[in-house]
Amino acid sequence: MLVVLVISDLKVHIGPLYILQGVSFKLRKGETFFLIGRNGAGKSTLLKTLVGFIKPSSGSIVFEGKDITYQPPYVRARLGIRYVPDNKRLFASLSVEDNLLASLLAEGLSRSKAMDRIEYVYSLFPDLKRLRKLKASQLSGGQQQMLNLARAIASPSLKLLLADEPVEGLSPIFVSKILEAFSKLVEEGVTMVIVETMPVIMKKLSGRCAILNAGRIVFEGSTEDLLKNEIIMKTYFGLA
Repeated sequence: MLVVLVISDLKVHIGPLYILQGVSFKLRKGETFFLIGRNGAGKSTLLKTLVGFIKPSSGSIVFEGKDITYQPPYVRARLGIRYVPDNKRLFASLSVEDNLLASLLAEGLSRSKAMDRIEYVYSLFPDLKRLRKLKASQLSGGQQQMLNLARAIASPSLKLLLADEPVEGLSPIFVSKILEAFSKLVEEGVTMVIVETMPVIMKKLSGRCAILNAGRIVFEGSTEDLLKNEIIMKTYFGLA
């Protein structure tokens, strides 16, 4: 299968601190890749480096054969890279539908094409269609997270989705709805890098994973191998 992302010896330092210390991995089209590790391991820094918010000290990032190591975020967005941060960045005073519309119009879509994409998002998140006239500020935490994800997924150019703990703190019903949407994205060939701390997510979405510790990858393999490893499960998830 086509390799879409190649990370080679990526290093990031902020002041005297090396946050990433030589991270390398490859991702294929439609693959789901989980990043695991304790707080401060470098997971969020890695996502922000991939999306262009943080410049690496050395190493390279190649996406679909293009070196984007030092390209700004807007160039990466045009290539199909979308980032969902762990804090919801919504337009609180706008309706659900206007939040989606604003993102798509800013991408250069016509209004008619933008509405087509919004209907696609509603097919993934039917709840949002029912809530489309409500302001973002009126939504529950789970509903806001669905909208947060939907804005990234709505992009017709989406190829690589970077999500930072997308189901953190959500009730099981919202976790289930978001996982269902992710499964459909995988079927459509979208590659995903997900920072996650919940083993149940990896049980539902099979793929590969890497454990970061002090800025280095200390384990890489399938999610099945990770979930069977009692030492890792106890060390990183507190589970026997």
